[in-house]
Amino acid sequence: MRVLFFIALSIFPYVLLAQERMITYQSENKDLARVFKELEKAYNIHFAFAVDEVKEKKISIKAENEELSSFLSSLLAGHQLSFEIVEENFIAVSKASSVLLRMFVRDEETGEALSFATARLKGSDQGYIADVDGNFEIIVANPSEAILEISFLGYEKKEIQVGTLEPAKSVAISLERDPRELQEIIVKEYLNKGITVDDQASRISIDIQDMEILPGLSERDILSSIQILAGIGSADESAGGLNVRGSSRDNTFIYWNKIPVYQSAHYFGNISAFIPSSIGKVDVFKNYIPVPYGGASAGLLLINARTPTAKKAVVESNLNLTHGDVYASVPFANFNGRISLAARRSFNDLLATPTFNAISNKLFDGSLTEDQQGISEDFEYNSKLAFSDLNLVIELNAAGKNKFSLSALSSQSKLDYDSQDEENFLESIQEHRVRTFGGNFTWNRRWSGRLSSEWSTSYADYYMDYSLINIRNETNGTEDDIQSRMNDLENLESRFTLTYAPIKNHVFDAGYQFNRVGADLTINEDFFFEDDFSESITSEGNTHGLFANYFGKFGSGLQLGFGIRHNSYEALENTRLDRQMRLNYELAPGILLKSTAGVYHQYISSLKEVDFVFSNTIEQNWIIADSEEEIPVIKNEQVVLGALLTKAGWVVDIDGYLKRVFAPVARNFGPRPEDEDGLISGVEVITGLDLTVKRRWKYYRAWFSYAFQNSEVETIDQQFPSGLNIRHQFQLSQTANYKQWEFSLGYTLRSGLPYTNASGFVEIDPGNDDEPFIEIQYEDLNSNRLPAYQRLDASAWYKFKKKKPYKLAGEIGISILNVLNTNNRYSRTFSIEEDDQDTIFLLRSDRQLIGITPNISVRLKF
Repeated sequence: MRVLFFIALSIFPYVLLAQERMITYQSENKDLARVFKELEKAYNIHFAFAVDEVKEKKISIKAENEELSSFLSSLLAGHQLSFEIVEENFIAVSKASSVLLRMFVRDEETGEALSFATARLKGSDQGYIADVDGNFEIIVANPSEAILEISFLGYEKKEIQVGTLEPAKSVAISLERDPRELQEIIVKEYLNKGITVDDQASRISIDIQDMEILPGLSERDILSSIQILAGIGSADESAGGLNVRGSSRDNTFIYWNKIPVYQSAHYFGNISAFIPSSIGKVDVFKNYIPVPYGGASAGLLLINARTPTAKKAVVESNLNLTHGDVYASVPFANFNGRISLAARRSFNDLLATPTFNAISNKLFDGSLTEDQQGISEDFEYNSKLAFSDLNLVIELNAAGKNKFSLSALSSQSKLDYDSQDEENFLESIQEHRVRTFGGNFTWNRRWSGRLSSEWSTSYADYYMDYSLINIRNETNGTEDDIQSRMNDLENLESRFTLTYAPIKNHVFDAGYQFNRVGADLTINEDFFFEDDFSESITSEGNTHGLFANYFGKFGSGLQLGFGIRHNSYEALENTRLDRQMRLNYELAPGILLKSTAGVYHQYISSLKEVDFVFSNTIEQNWIIADSEEEIPVIKNEQVVLGALLTKAGWVVDIDGYLKRVFAPVARNFGPRPEDEDGLISGVEVITGLDLTVKRRWKYYRAWFSYAFQNSEVETIDQQFPSGLNIRHQFQLSQTANYKQWEFSLGYTLRSGLPYTNASGFVEIDPGNDDEPFIEIQYEDLNSNRLPAYQRLDASAWYKFKKKKPYKLAGEIGISILNVLNTNNRYSRTFSIEEDDQDTIFLLRSDRQLIGITPNISVRLKF
């Protein structure tokens, strides 16, 4: 035992020396054999190697005080060689018997990951499949002789010499598109960086994280960004009130990670309910609605959650003048999974800012009358608005061919409003609560290079509760006016889709969608001077949708697609058939003629009320169809013809369209057709044209868009312009980049909205000993227009990168909406008033839109 102790004691210093030997060395393109000799001389170590194995291997390396084993690993990396420290100063170098390769396969043009790409060792049956992010991890024996064949449907196959790859480190492999295959040729920059369109010109995609500056934005608000597209806007300037080509806002459906969303914005629609840092790519459809998504009749927004590609945790925070948010995304399961969480909370219930004051003025001080420009000195109010959002996404790539994701969102918004009008002895108390919750589970499976499937199940719950109390006498509650609204909508949605590409340039989709929907709307109005009103609409039912879709390319330029969807509504005991067709032709490189035609049905819709609240908003009450007489299914027949040109920095996109929408006229508690109450059946005919012209220079982009739209409503005995009949809209936008700065300026000019003018009033004697009453006399419905709308918006972003010693990156955004503080009007209503001398007169009230609104946003990336 004592002998063994002394032997171990004598060997230990040499072993320790080998382990702790620190190397400082530098070389530039030297032969490996020469590097070995220089190291031997400098550090009294000896290398044993076969000359043929190190022949013609060049080394460039720089190390300072680096541990020997670590240094040798870096030295031999990429040369398919391994080492072994045999004694304290003797190192054997030989060919590596196997290596670990990490590769990331991407599109050479766009840089996007090619999910489930395949790799095969040439001359063998050994194959591999990448995960959904295009990542491989492969162990290859005999690497010096091995060749990998990387392939993906629609791309040219690439062969890689394994011996040229650097082991263990992730290497990007770029594949070129095969022009003979059916693949979407992405127009890399439709308007601005991050905004693209496919070669079918049927879907516009916005990558929020890659998007550059747009006019009036201090941060990447997705719903505001979408309104830069011709044909998509908001009549009331809200983020959530999107009107696609003259259609009502409820005719466009929104999904977040496949969860239906029925409350898309806070502050009565003025701030998007989607946290910018948690959003990835957004697909916008306005020419047609994909058949797997039944229910929308005018437009569709598919908002996808962000999936960072970095193999590390991502943490970000953002703060502006209305709210703050945080975002964190952490990988797990050896980078095959990722969990992402985003949370946001407004703070204007604690601190009022200029941005909040501008929104509040629009919401509550926006009633301007002929004799009162603003609010009287006797009027005081206290307003508290608050909202919060929470998003969660868990993703897991299992066994290469499977991807699982679990998503959840929660959103809450509340208003407490108390006002006192001392002159009229009136106090008003308003409370508004909105709660949204949703969840989704999705399983994607790639069965082969040509067959894949997706199963998705979602649950969405929307709840709104509103009450308004006008207190005339604090001691006598019988004189109060009380209004209340309660709306609850639940939707369980499950969808299975199978995608098959049997031969080149031809793709088939088929599947089934199930919905279990229940809606409850209760309206109560208890007035002291007027008649009371009460209504309750409760309905529920199942819908079943079978759908199939085909798209293919023929020859050098012809594209053909058609889809069909069979909808069965159990509650209505009938069925409806959606059908669509797309026909495009590439006239020449960069010139595409396009056309779509389709019939779409909508089962879930909303009643829109304008005048029952004194905030300058539209309240959407969600309902579902229950019969053809009461609440029918909305039907849209639509044809679009157009062309897309993309050449030499130019983009010219033009669409002409015709729509016939069979739907009830939106409920409005203001003027409506005589002798009609509640829902009015009608047909809305919408004709229009969208034009976008964009030119890009190196650091400067400018684009002009024009939208013409004429929408007329036809009922049984009347014809009148729609309330969304905005005949002309012009937009001029420009952006410029300078180093780390981005600047943008945009101007919008459009026709004023239609309104129904009051010509006077008359006294009506109903007889039967009833009291006479005053009735307003109106001109033809929507035969007048408000003044033209115009707005100038500006913004600037500054982006900063990580620099030592600081470890922060991010951006600072500054924006000003309505720079010129133009007094734009949204609606005009009339009422009967009586002065101190008992003189009755007609009072006109205009609701104004947002005034000059500054905002600042600071986004930090840790």
